[in-house]
Amino acid sequence: MNGVPFIISVSDTQDHIAGQPKPKGLHRKFGQKRGYSNVAILAMAGLLCACEARLNLSGVEQTLNQPIRRTDQLMVLEQVGETLIMLGNDGLLLRRPAEGELWQRDQLGVADDHPDFISSAVCGDGSLVALSYQADVWHSRDQGDSWQTYSLPTEEDVQDIECTQNNELWVVGSFSTLLHSVAAEQEWTVTSLDEDAMLTAITFSNAEQGYVAGEFGLLANTEDGGETWTVVDPIGDEFYPLAVYFDSAGSGWVGGLQGVIMRSSNGGESWERTDTPTESPIYNFLMVGDQLIATGDQGVVLQWSSETWLKVETPGIPTYFRAGVALDHQRALIVGGWGVLLPLSLQTSF
Repeated sequence: MNGVPFIISVSDTQDHIAGQPKPKGLHRKFGQKRGYSNVAILAMAGLLCACEARLNLSGVEQTLNQPIRRTDQLMVLEQVGETLIMLGNDGLLLRRPAEGELWQRDQLGVADDHPDFISSAVCGDGSLVALSYQADVWHSRDQGDSWQTYSLPTEEDVQDIECTQNNELWVVGSFSTLLHSVAAEQEWTVTSLDEDAMLTAITFSNAEQGYVAGEFGLLANTEDGGETWTVVDPIGDEFYPLAVYFDSAGSGWVGGLQGVIMRSSNGGESWERTDTPTESPIYNFLMVGDQLIATGDQGVVLQWSSETWLKVETPGIPTYFRAGVALDHQRALIVGGWGVLLPLSLQTSF
């Protein structure tokens, strides 16, 4: 048994989010509004009610004063220097020291134009880049104190962003589109693998070796830093990947819908399906020390041990876990929907 069975931050407000957001790559924006806010619901109730009692908004005010709220969709978590940075829906920005407790809440964007973040990466120079569903890239060089934003020159849906060790940016999206920028400049090169498929994930294991995955088991790699991309044999026609991870030795993992996780030990030339104790979508891989974990929907956290995936004990909250960071060789923090933050303490063996 491993994993700490409690939640660091879940507000005690009683409003619920209707339904679970679909995983990225299914052509639905996570930032799309769902229903009404607490304030709007209470205001409508006041208009419809003939009673004379004044509405008690203390619960709403208390919720709005909390740094993390149950309506927050936490999509991104990165450690930049000694600072943890979270990004989410409606321009949400949360920051705290890596070993601290209190989060500082801010909102990026202006007026009614706020980004809905879906992906992020830390560059070789320590700066942070984040991708929004609005096809904008946000870039911070000072641990989230200030941001520059660039609009991507594409009408395709975008899904994932990566920043290489030499600070080159890559974004992938629909119609197997790849966008490339050198050193986070505003000039972007747009290419395509000429496949009618959504690219859902991209990763670089070093400055030269990179991989992209997409619909219908599509997989392509580069060995020259993205100068050329080669489409290899598909992982499987029915496989829809959502997360990809490769280490420097060429061992790779791809996770997707229905809890499927595929494994390669030869740089993606061949794949084998691993047994998983879940049918929930897999959204993210994270290396904690020498332990690989996978996170997904319905509160799923898995740990690879002795050539099999084992389920990590969690509080059982049916939310999705989209992102995480390793705090040291044994501890991690993962985040997801409903404003849930989950600390993990992993055992090195079972």
